[in-house]
Amino acid sequence: MRPSSFRGSHGALVVAAVAMVSAASCGTRSDTTATATQLRSYIAAVEPIRLGVNHLLDGADPVLEEYRSHRLHGQQTAVAMGDLERAFAAYALDVNALQPANPTLSRINAAYAHTYILEDSYLSALVAALPDGQFGSLPTTQADQRATIIEWRIQLELMGRNTRVALPADLQQAGRGEIAPTVMGGT
Repeated sequence: MRPSSFRGSHGALVVAAVAMVSAASCGTRSDTTATATQLRSYIAAVEPIRLGVNHLLDGADPVLEEYRSHRLHGQQTAVAMGDLERAFAAYALDVNALQPANPTLSRINAAYAHTYILEDSYLSALVAALPDGQFGSLPTTQADQRATIIEWRIQLELMGRNTRVALPADLQQAGRGEIAPTVMGGT
């Protein structure tokens, strides 16, 4: 499956989720304590993006394995990864468009959304490096991304606990595992 093939329905989900976040925020407290409704709305908005990105990046591993095993040459891999990067860039735009009215949710989303900018930068650099195999200039932002994603997850878990909102079970995986696809293999 080409990475951009599931973008059509994703855009509609994001528009609906952003509308839910905006509607849920109207008339609510402006202090830093997120209400259960605000937290649920934020999760409903961010989950399609997060899960879409996870699915999309899972597609990078087989492409890069084909490159490592010399079944694809650099230019072919660059084309495939370029498609993936363009689809990822749309997700980066979507997550950065989320603007929760609650200051705490807004702050942690801004930091989380920045990890998408770092990842998009990495993917762009990877695509540029693939044709000639020169990977020495790839950005090294994985540690920063991982720390930010873990902080985001912990803050959501604390809010969930405080508001008695059950969060998605797989949220525990956020920040674990491979952050950026690599041509070297492994994590």
